[in-house]
Amino acid sequence: MVNSSAVLILGAIPSEVIWSYFAGGVVLAVGLVAIVFRGDWQKARGFDKLILFGPLFYAAPVAAFGTEHFTLTEAVASIIPGWIPWHAFWVYFLGACFIAAALSVVTRIQARLAAGLLGLTFFLFVVLMHGPGWAQDVGNRFALTVALRELSFSGGALALAASLTGQRRERGTEVLATIARYFVAIPVLFFSFEQFMHGQNVPGVPLKPLTPDYVYGHAIWTYVAAVVYAVTGILLLLGKKTRIAATWLGLTVLLVELVVYVPIGVVERASLSKGLNYVADTLMFCGTVFLLAGAMPREVQQREVSAGQ
Repeated sequence: MVNSSAVLILGAIPSEVIWSYFAGGVVLAVGLVAIVFRGDWQKARGFDKLILFGPLFYAAPVAAFGTEHFTLTEAVASIIPGWIPWHAFWVYFLGACFIAAALSVVTRIQARLAAGLLGLTFFLFVVLMHGPGWAQDVGNRFALTVALRELSFSGGALALAASLTGQRRERGTEVLATIARYFVAIPVLFFSFEQFMHGQNVPGVPLKPLTPDYVYGHAIWTYVAAVVYAVTGILLLLGKKTRIAATWLGLTVLLVELVVYVPIGVVERASLSKGLNYVADTLMFCGTVFLLAGAMPREVQQREVSAGQ
């Protein structure tokens, strides 16, 4: 009976959704194995163990989204600007690149190159698609939210690239980490404002859906996230206690993911647009913030630098 129920559940889920689940799950599993075999988990202490999940939480959704480029090619091609030629080619090419980059990030094989290219790709999404789309209707707060979400994704990848540089005090690395901090802090502050103003909408990345009644606590999570976003966003923007601020911010997004989006994902498990994509978006944002935390200097290091000056 258990096996029959499992078959019925899987049979009710479209193949394109299953493939995205599969791709994201494989990358997540590979990342977990890599953390253990590299000894990262044993070496990390305290909140640093949470930061280890940044690459996994970022890469698994990237793989899931990359898979959609092959299963929903026409839908993805439809959002590419008309002046760009060869839409189908770019959809397949980016899909393959996303999957390859996700595996690279979790295995650390050419991870810095992959992170840099991901950062550039998401920045180009903002410049070429989402930014102009919002400019056509500046009153559309959801269009602005999407543009800033993509900007934060770019910041997360740049933060990873900065953290993988051998010599942390290279000027180029510091500049890269600073850019990443602003790319995350600005969206966080806007998201905080949106969540204060529209508590009925889903928290984390505040988009169109309303928080379902079956979510325990309902709108309280939106306001909790808004408060944490406001405090940590200001600290990140000012460059104060950046590592701990990003860590607490990431922990808050993870909490929102577990109590709000996992239930949504279970209920809407057969849907990409209503289920998996929202779960993956928020998980990727969580990974983005943890990646930023990993690129920020420790407070002890900051005090030592100040004392040396």
